Amino acid sequence: MTEKSKERVDIQVIANLVVRNRAGEVLFVRYDPENEKWWLPGGDVEAFTHPDEARDKALRDFDTLEVGSSRLSFVESFRGRRGWHLVFHYDIGAEGEPGGEREAAWFPADKLPRTMHGQWEKTVVARVRGEAGAAPA
Repeated sequence: MTEKSKERVDIQVIANLVVRNRAGEVLFVRYDPENEKWWLPGGDVEAFTHPDEARDKALRDFDTLEVGSSRLSFVESFRGRRGWHLVFHYDIGAEGEPGGEREAAWFPADKLPRTMHGQWEKTVVARVRGEAGAAPA
């Protein structure tokens, strides 16, 4: 074994939510009120927890939403700054104004806000929406 093969690689498992309302708007959240960039809602999947449980926990942050349909859209993995990411992307139908501790807002799918990861969130939204030509995230 080489020294490199002995290194432990950190793997971050994430439940990522693309929450959409009937008007086709997408929910984004600001996890840091000091930062003007927005995130898709979601969170880390804790050890021995199913991604569906992490999805449900993330949705509880928006206690005023009426959540309807939910399905796993796709799974992706990629190298991040701190190791590998394994991301479970959910397509969620919901209505109402997002309440909770964090700032959250609906955005039209064709006018998404400035996001934390640049084009990545926009690509994920397009892919979940089934847009033709949407490249894998």
